[in-house]
Amino acid sequence: MGTPRLLPARARASIIVWTAFLLLGSCQHCPAQSTEQQQHLPDFFGYEVVAEYAHDPSAFTQGLQFDTLCSSGGGSSTCREVFWESTGMYGQSSMRLVSASDGKVLAKAPMTSQWFGEGTTRLGDKLYQITWLSGAGFIYSVPDLKQVGTFSTPLKDGWGLTTDGSLLVASDGSEQLYWLDPHNNFKIVKQMRVLDGTKPVVALNELEFIGGEVWANVWQTECIARICPQTGKVKGWLLMHGLGQSLQNRQLSNHAMDVLNGIAWDHRRQRLFITGKYWPRIFEVVPIPVNATKDVQAKRQSCFPRL
Repeated sequence: MGTPRLLPARARASIIVWTAFLLLGSCQHCPAQSTEQQQHLPDFFGYEVVAEYAHDPSAFTQGLQFDTLCSSGGGSSTCREVFWESTGMYGQSSMRLVSASDGKVLAKAPMTSQWFGEGTTRLGDKLYQITWLSGAGFIYSVPDLKQVGTFSTPLKDGWGLTTDGSLLVASDGSEQLYWLDPHNNFKIVKQMRVLDGTKPVVALNELEFIGGEVWANVWQTECIARICPQTGKVKGWLLMHGLGQSLQNRQLSNHAMDVLNGIAWDHRRQRLFITGKYWPRIFEVVPIPVNATKDVQAKRQSCFPRL
C-alpha cells in the first residue's frame, strides 16, 4: 500500500503554491525571448516526498502514466488508480497495467525479444508505445491491454512519449522534441530544440505533459526539465538529487537500481509521481521552490550529461 507521510508546514505551503502555479501556468503561453532574456535563470525546485508506493524492482521503467479506470455494474461504479508502464531490455520488455496502491501487475503484454520497449502514453482509448533504436511502435486497447496495431514514425530512435491531448510528443535521446500526428500516419508536424538559455539539453528521455508544459527526464542525471512547448525554452528544473541514493541505501531489493526515469501526473488530484529503472518504489513528491544558490547552480550543471 502507499505509505503517506505527515506533511511539514513547508510542504503544505508548497502544495498551495504549486497548485496555484499549475492553474496559472496552464493558461499561459511562452513568448519568444530576446538574447538578453535567454540569459535569465530558469526556476528551480527541490522536492518533498509525501508518499511512496511499491514498485516491481525487476521493471526497467521506460514509460509511466497515471490513470483512473472505472467500471459499472450492479447499479454502481467502481474506480481504481493505475499506472500504464512500459518496460525495456531485450527479452524483458513489456507493456503493463499496474495497481497504483500496491504495485501489483494487473495485466502484462510481453514484447518479442527483438524489441526494446521505450516511452508510452494514452491518447483516447489507445495506448501508444515507442521502441528503442527504431521509429516503430505498438498500439494497445484500453483498458484490456490488447495489441491492436503497430505504427511507424520518421524517427530513427524512440525514447520518451507523451501527448498534449491531440498529438503525440516524442524524444529520441537528443535535444529535440517531435510532435507526431497519430491521425496522419504519425508524420512530424512540429520539431523543437530544447535549450536552457543558449545551451542545448541533450538526452531527453521519459516525458510527461503537465500544466501546459513538457516535463522530461534527462538521461543519466537526477534532473527533470520543465519545457515550454511553444519555444523549447527550459522554464525550470526539478532537481531530484539524492532520491535514488536514499532509496538504494534502504536495500529494499537485491536488484541493482539504475537511473531516475519515470514521471506520472494525476491531473485530477494534482499529484506528481517519480520512479526509476529497477526502483522498488514509486514516490509521490511535491516540488518546492528553491533559490539559485551555488549548490543549486552546481546541480543545474549536472543536468547536462556528457555522452
